[in-house]
Amino acid sequence: MSYINKQNTALVRVKLTDVGRELLAKGQLTFDFWSVGDSEIDYNYVSGWKKFKPSTNAKTGQFLYYNADGTINTNYQQILRPKDKQPTQKSYLINSNNEITNRLDSNSSVRLIKGVISNQAEDRGFFSGSTVDTGLVMSTSTLYIKETGSVNLGNFSGGSDTTTYTKGVLELDTPLTATSVNDYIVFKLSNSTLGDTTETAMTAATINQFYNINDITGNTITLDRDLPILSANSGTDIAYYTIPGGNNPADDWYGKDSSTAYWNTGTLSFNSSNDICVENIPVWNMSNVWDENMAGQFEDNSNTYHNHELFGSEQYIGTKLLLGYKEASTRIITQNQLSLSYMDNYQKGISILHYTNNTISNFYGEFLHIDEDNGKLLSLDVPVMWHRRNEGTESGTTMGMRFVSDGVEKTLTNSQHKYYDLIEYSGMSVTPTTPLVVGKVFHNLKMVVVENEELLAATSYKSNRNYTLPDLAGSLVNCTDSCGGLLNQNETLYLTYYLASDSGVTETLPCQRYTKVKNTGIDTKDFEFRLEDVDRLPYMRKVEKGSYDGAGFYANDFVVLAQIIDESVTSRPDPKEWREIDFTSTLITSGAGETIDPTLLENQNPNVTGFKMTKTLYTGATNFNLGVHLDLPNGNYYDKMNFGDERLFFGNLRTHIGATMYKTLFTLNIDGAEFGDSSNMTYGTGSDRYVSEVAIRNTNGALVMAGKLSRPIRIANATTATIEVTMDF
Repeated sequence: MSYINKQNTALVRVKLTDVGRELLAKGQLTFDFWSVGDSEIDYNYVSGWKKFKPSTNAKTGQFLYYNADGTINTNYQQILRPKDKQPTQKSYLINSNNEITNRLDSNSSVRLIKGVISNQAEDRGFFSGSTVDTGLVMSTSTLYIKETGSVNLGNFSGGSDTTTYTKGVLELDTPLTATSVNDYIVFKLSNSTLGDTTETAMTAATINQFYNINDITGNTITLDRDLPILSANSGTDIAYYTIPGGNNPADDWYGKDSSTAYWNTGTLSFNSSNDICVENIPVWNMSNVWDENMAGQFEDNSNTYHNHELFGSEQYIGTKLLLGYKEASTRIITQNQLSLSYMDNYQKGISILHYTNNTISNFYGEFLHIDEDNGKLLSLDVPVMWHRRNEGTESGTTMGMRFVSDGVEKTLTNSQHKYYDLIEYSGMSVTPTTPLVVGKVFHNLKMVVVENEELLAATSYKSNRNYTLPDLAGSLVNCTDSCGGLLNQNETLYLTYYLASDSGVTETLPCQRYTKVKNTGIDTKDFEFRLEDVDRLPYMRKVEKGSYDGAGFYANDFVVLAQIIDESVTSRPDPKEWREIDFTSTLITSGAGETIDPTLLENQNPNVTGFKMTKTLYTGATNFNLGVHLDLPNGNYYDKMNFGDERLFFGNLRTHIGATMYKTLFTLNIDGAEFGDSSNMTYGTGSDRYVSEVAIRNTNGALVMAGKLSRPIRIANATTATIEVTMDF
């Protein structure tokens, strides 16, 4: 800490002085002059100890003498390290103008060197041991979850407590001991065909559902909403996991036991220290942000369902604004597209993945480093049943999908925010040459934004599904309804759907991607629709097929939600005005009372299946109420789990990290003929000079940066020395 350790070559130890740091804090730091000194040189000793000098002359400040065994020992003058409160130099080398300071100019200069350094960050998330390629493996360590166990499906009998509001009641096989009220419990659901799912591997494609724990009494837990009725599958055991709940699990649970004072009290002690976790927080945060009520979410006369302003994500709504997601772009429709549908361009919701944890360690550097040429891409492994995974209709058996950053940096319109598109991993995409964009990687902000609202729905704790649904597509057609056409001139139709099941699994959130079409012609029109394409239902099953394996999900009903608006009056559909029409028929089930055949559903011909929205169907339809389906919070029960209450990303994130290194390089050229004198009291005129220190000074001559050499260097009249001093910022 005091003297500089000796080096084989002269090494400059440099320090921004206390004066320099103060000027930096004021925004007044400048580099204008330099000087070299010999304050720690006693010229009576720098030429070697002549009494013991070998036959060769001592050079560059060496002390040479023989050891007892005849070897030569070499020493140098000891030089003190530069200090924060470094005093000014005591003695200087003097130039030909009899000056001790020299201006930084073309001969001795200061310049900037910029570089990027990167490293592989540790994979973080709830899964380990594998990836979505072969199946995710749940980490059961208490570093990740609170506890795990199993429960028989026979216990899922539909028990509920309707006191104050509907709450699901479930008796576990063993009581929870480490879990608290307001934590979450995740069930890896199964059925008698698929069998037990108690292993940690999540290879099998199963429906995983999150619930908020309202009460724990012995073996019995009470949850935030109705549970599925699965008692017909008695004898099948499933796994559950509990994870920390509350608004700030990163602060309240992860790393809490290892928090310590920020400052090391063995060196510096402050009156008010911050207690911060010093461990690796192994998971990422997730904040799902909605700024529009979902279809069917409204306040009716009997139930005042909470709207999006009472979601748990309202505190993150400013980020949605910052990143331009409230600025719906205008879609230009060319003449030949007037009859075709297109996707709603308003971003109702986004999912923000961020690492906001109470830890002093900067695990992600200055930015997330993306470099496609060197294989450095960010990737997400998410335990969802993605409708575009390339396993073919009814063939998807492996849980999960990977999403990666692309390699092209882009800039937001009217913003300086840089990003990379988040896309499907081409090796798993049904369209590998044109993988779907699902979000953005804001690498400088060190966050990922999921903007595909179906992926957002599948990762929402309240949606009751971890599978995604394909888009609808369609066209305006001539009216065949005796009651007249569905759409008048300049009217716009919004369309989405949900799949309902009698499997006992609770009802699910409808597809969150809206299809829309506008009638710009004079004549009234009907609307024919279909699924967007084939091979978009890899995880959907038909139970009655002999090949049924119990994986994935199945549906009994195909229900379409529709709403017509006049965009000259209102720009968005009204949540309480969505109509629901059941389009289930034997043309998509193949048999009465059977489950839907995914192949028939995908290959539908509207003229055959009757997938046509007419005025008669629309006007005769009932209004859709999401609150009835999902048991949304109502009244004054603000603490009941809602959309937006998610806090932890149930998946894994892998990335490289980076930092920009700014190096200030000072090149000081010392011409022996120019610096021919010294103010050192031991210096004899005409002798060689020695440099032990350098100084960088501001315009007023104040010492702002001090450098000390590990060993002095000799300056003769006929020699020139170049000293490079660097400071990293």
